[in-house]
Amino acid sequence: MRLAFEKAVPSKVSASWGHANGLNIAGWDKRHDEEYVTMVLATIISGAGATPSQDGWHACGPECCFGALTSGDVELLEYSYPIIIHRESLMTDSGGAGRFRGGSGTAWEVEPLNGDMTFITFGEGRRIPAVGAAGAASAMVEEKVGRLELVKDGQTKTIRENVIEVIKPGERITNMNPGGGGYGNPMERAVEKVVWDIKNGLVSIKGAREDYGVVIADPATLAVDMPATQALRATRHAVAH
Repeated sequence: MRLAFEKAVPSKVSASWGHANGLNIAGWDKRHDEEYVTMVLATIISGAGATPSQDGWHACGPECCFGALTSGDVELLEYSYPIIIHRESLMTDSGGAGRFRGGSGTAWEVEPLNGDMTFITFGEGRRIPAVGAAGAASAMVEEKVGRLELVKDGQTKTIRENVIEVIKPGERITNMNPGGGGYGNPMERAVEKVVWDIKNGLVSIKGAREDYGVVIADPATLAVDMPATQALRATRHAVAH
C-alpha cells in the first residue's frame, strides 16, 4: 500500500518503518514465588521512516504499530521482573540510508537475576529491512535488519531466526532492532549531516563510506577527504543511473 501511495503522491509519503523484531521472556520469580511471562514492548522499538523533508524519528516503531510505540522506564521493568537491563540504546548504522536518513532502531540487553529465563523471538524484522523511498538504498543491509546477540558460556552468538531458548544468570541477550527506511538518494545527503551522524553514534565511519560515499580522512578529527568523497559519490551516481 505504501508503495502504491509513493507512486501516486511521492511528495507526501514516508519510507517504511522498521519491521517487528520482538522478544518475549518467561520464568519463575523467586522473589514472589510465582511465574512471570511478558511480551517486552521495550524490545520491539525500531526506527521510523524518513520523509521528503526530514530524517526519520528514532526509537518509535515498529511498522505494525505505525501510530508510534515508545518504551517504558527501565526501572519499572526491573522492579516488575527478576531481570537487570544492562543497556538500552540506539543502534549505529541501523537507519536506512537516504538524502534523509531513516530513524535508528534500539538495542535492549537483559540478564536474568535469580533463575532460568526462557526467551522467544518473533517478527519479520530479522529478515526484512525497511523499504526506502524516492531512490533510497543502503549498501550495508545487514546492519538495517533485526537480530539478537546471545552471550553464553563465554561465546557471543548472533541469532537471525525466530527461536525459543533458555539462559541463566550470568548470561545475556541483546535484542537489536531495525531502523526505518531512508528517503532519497543517499549520495545527496549533506556531508556535514553525515559527519554529525558519526559524532552522535548514528552512523559509523564505515557506514559513512559505504552508505553515503563520504570518506573520512582522519578518524580522530572526522575530517573529510572531499576529493575522494566527490569521486566516490560520482561513481555511485553513475552506477545508480
